[in-house]
Amino acid sequence: MRLLTALIVLICSATTVFAQTSSSQSADQPAWASGEMMVETRLISDMEVVTPGQSFYIGLHQIMPDHWHTYWRNPGDNGLAIELDWEVPDGVTIGEIAWPAPINLPVGDVMMDYGYEGEVTFPLPIHVSEDYSDTSITLKVEASWLVCEVICIPEEGKFELVLGVDGQARENSDDVWYIRAALEAVPEAAPEIDARLSLQDGRLVLELAGGLFEDAPSTWRNLGFMPFKKGLIDHFDPQLTEAEADRTLLLMTPGHAADQALEKERRGLLHYDRQTEQGWVRTMVEIDAQMGTGGYDLPALATAPVVLQQDSNIALLMALALGGGLILNLMPCVFPVLSIKVLAVVEAAHDDPGRIRSHGLMFLAGVVLSFIALALLLLGLRDFGLPVGWGFQLQVPVVVASLALLLFAIGLNLLGAFDVGLSLQNVGGGLAEQGGAKGAFFTGMLAVVVAAPCVGPLAAGALGVALTQPPMVLISVSAMMGVGLALPFLTLSLFPSLLKFIPKPGAWMDTFKQALAFPMFASAIWMVWVLTIQSGAQGLLYIASAFLLFALAIWVRKLSGVLAGLIAALALLGSIGAIVLVARLPAASSTQTLTEGERPWSRELVEELRAEGRPVFIDVTAAWCVTCQLNKLRVMEDEAVQMAFDLHNVARLRADWTNRNDEIAALIAEHGGAGVPLYILYPTGCADAEVLPSVLTRDGLIASLEAAAW
Repeated sequence: MRLLTALIVLICSATTVFAQTSSSQSADQPAWASGEMMVETRLISDMEVVTPGQSFYIGLHQIMPDHWHTYWRNPGDNGLAIELDWEVPDGVTIGEIAWPAPINLPVGDVMMDYGYEGEVTFPLPIHVSEDYSDTSITLKVEASWLVCEVICIPEEGKFELVLGVDGQARENSDDVWYIRAALEAVPEAAPEIDARLSLQDGRLVLELAGGLFEDAPSTWRNLGFMPFKKGLIDHFDPQLTEAEADRTLLLMTPGHAADQALEKERRGLLHYDRQTEQGWVRTMVEIDAQMGTGGYDLPALATAPVVLQQDSNIALLMALALGGGLILNLMPCVFPVLSIKVLAVVEAAHDDPGRIRSHGLMFLAGVVLSFIALALLLLGLRDFGLPVGWGFQLQVPVVVASLALLLFAIGLNLLGAFDVGLSLQNVGGGLAEQGGAKGAFFTGMLAVVVAAPCVGPLAAGALGVALTQPPMVLISVSAMMGVGLALPFLTLSLFPSLLKFIPKPGAWMDTFKQALAFPMFASAIWMVWVLTIQSGAQGLLYIASAFLLFALAIWVRKLSGVLAGLIAALALLGSIGAIVLVARLPAASSTQTLTEGERPWSRELVEELRAEGRPVFIDVTAAWCVTCQLNKLRVMEDEAVQMAFDLHNVARLRADWTNRNDEIAALIAEHGGAGVPLYILYPTGCADAEVLPSVLTRDGLIASLEAAAW
């Protein structure tokens, strides 16, 4: 196996092992270094002393700060429900949580969550066996939950409750009221309502008959459904009501996993306002729907397409995504991969046309499938409750360090320090089979990993809208961006006659190949700089050590003997170990990147500055975004632009997204963005913010600053 193949495999393996280790370790650490939690939590019971054979209730009581919330059993579009791991003595059994009725928690204008604000108690039934003989019961629970405002914080804690056991039971006069209030808030089952769920014409149809729906529709209003199963419906989309003489149809947009969810769980909460003598009263009941057969005569409004919002157009999104992918070929962050593509074109210029076409198609497959994989991973993380955005992979220091080492290795290969095949299209050693086709596929994957975080001017709009749409829209837009990125190389491979201008192979090709090593080294330096901002000086030490050990492995491997092979293997393992150590470093403070006149962004500071009557400019940026850095060097630091900021008294704030920051991710989503760069300009007064182009120009920015000051 060639050395570079080993490097790539070891990096992937080490990263996976670390991710699993890091996840298990983080579960043992508190949310705050101070030991304090956002949510005040304790384990309570409605009884102080119980008797053998008795059933009663315990509960986890939580008090949240103002404007913060936790989640219901189905958290909605984001979030995580509370999880409990019990330790109880023999003879004691604990049932499932009796979930109190949740409230709607809209997230901007695109998502809906379900949960609790202020104070909540999660009651659970508990039973003590008749033959229980101890004089006390010790209950222990490990609880974990997610608490959110704009940002989300995972918290966990261990709680213990000791109850006495005696012949005479006694209530807990303090906590019994919390338990009773929570139980009263649990929606009751409504078996009198005949409910049936089915999919028809792109809608999820809930047919309701009996009970409430025998009354005239004028006695109830604002009907809605909250399913127990996540993924069954699109929680934010409006639910339409069609009332008929003997039944009512509730028409909903299916969720991303409607087919599977419909088979497994059709229970949920039906909520509505009912007219009483005291006025309209909000009511919730639990229903258990049967599987319906469909065949309803749906109104025209219900059968209208529901994939996109009314102001969106799928064809336009696809065109923007294709154009955005094409522009990626001109973005500076793609420069290292352009070197690979240019060399591949030069080497293949006078090759067999069929082989050239095969390379082009494999490169296209690598690019498109990698874009789709990124979109699926983003969707998975978002469904898990993490507000992530496009380019999130470079927010992970171990990924940045791995790419830096990989680019350094490719540069050494181009200089001839070691050989992985006859051409760089064979990158990956074992990928050299099938005439380099696998190498072309791998090159496409590398192009996406390095290039995808740079959201160009067209791709930003397409991705921003796609992130608010159902999963298939985001996947389709991502795939079209891949087509755009691969299109120039694909065109050259499908029409080899375009390559006739390239000279025939000769000694010049070796010189050209070696010259392309320096863009690779420049890209590796860029990655090292990003890593330094993410992980500080310690990260720089580890990645420099990885470079040194890898170079040592290359040099020693050329020597003969078993000892040389052993030293080379140990040096290579040491290089991978240094990458793993990078992943264990704490995140460095992003405030070190602020320039003179800038302040760290916060929502409170924006409100404070606007209250003073000042325009506010927000630079949402990241160290790994080369477009951001070029905008900064070409435009932001221009003397005329600096004078315009001062002349118009524009406050400059920086939201640094180099490391993961959920609050900044939410800011990006609120303004229709998918990633960075994002430039937001608040004018004086109460007018809405303006989102500036992602590629800035000096005159354009100065004009925007002047307009914002009026």
